This record gives sequence, C-alpha cells and structure tokens, in this order.
Amino acid sequence: MANLLNDYKQDVVTDSTYFRQMELYVESQYYRGRPYVGEYLDEVTGYWLKGDQERSRYYNHSTFNDLMITGLVGLRPRADEVLEVNPLVPAGKWDWFCLDKVLYHGKMVTIVWDKTGEKYGKGKGLYLLVDGKEVARRADLGKLTGKL
Repeated sequence: MANLLNDYKQDVVTDSTYFRQMELYVESQYYRGRPYVGEYLDEVTGYWLKGDQERSRYYNHSTFNDLMITGLVGLRPRADEVLEVNPLVPAGKWDWFCLDKVLYHGKMVTIVWDKTGEKYGKGKGLYLLVDGKEVARRADLGKLTGKL
C-alpha cells in the first residue's frame, strides 16, 4: 500500500487508509491482552485463529518494522545518494515522531517530525539528519529529500 501511495497517481487509497490499516495491524499484535505475533490472523475479524498453538508465536519476518520505517515514517529506499522521505502519517494525527540512527547507505539517518518544535527542541517541522547534520527541512508533513 505504501508503494501504491508513493509510486502511482490514484485517488482511491489515501494516507488515512494506510494509517488506519497500520492501526489495525498494531492492535493485532496482542493476544488476550499480551504482546503476541502469530501466523493465522483472521482478515475479517482481526483475531488470532491459532493463538494457543505455540508453534506460531514467533512468526513475524520483520514486516512490522518495514511497514513502519518505509511506509508510515516514509524512508524510501533508493540506489543513489539521495535521502528520500515521504511520511504516510495523515496531517493532524501525530504531533511528533522520531526514527533515530537508522544505518542507511553506510550513514546514520534520523527522521524527525515535530509539529510545534517543543518535543525535540530543534525547531518545528519535518527534518532529516545524516550523521547528526541536518540535510533537509520542511514545515509540514510531506515528501522531503536531502543529500546523503
């Protein structure tokens, strides 16, 4: 869904659609009130079908991290030396987030959104750091690129 939103012009799926699906996925990470990731999640009800079977409790394959990093926070993998970020957090949903110290192309990347500038104390907006140095900034959530 993140690739659809980033790579194709269409008006059916929105960042709000993506965000709601991520919320459902996050909620599904529990079974009987405890953290849990399994193998058989009912696609309609969102309940674990085989939650009591121990064989499936370690079934995740890192998809959660990928959806958060490349989708919600928006780090878009590229082969060149451009750092591209396009968060799929709808305007007004989150006042702040930070994805800190992600090794990318041999550099440490940090992606920060601070709506008011008060959470992290480095000014408001969306900004990108590479090895601790700011390489790009914008006032609102949206596509942003900087040089690695």
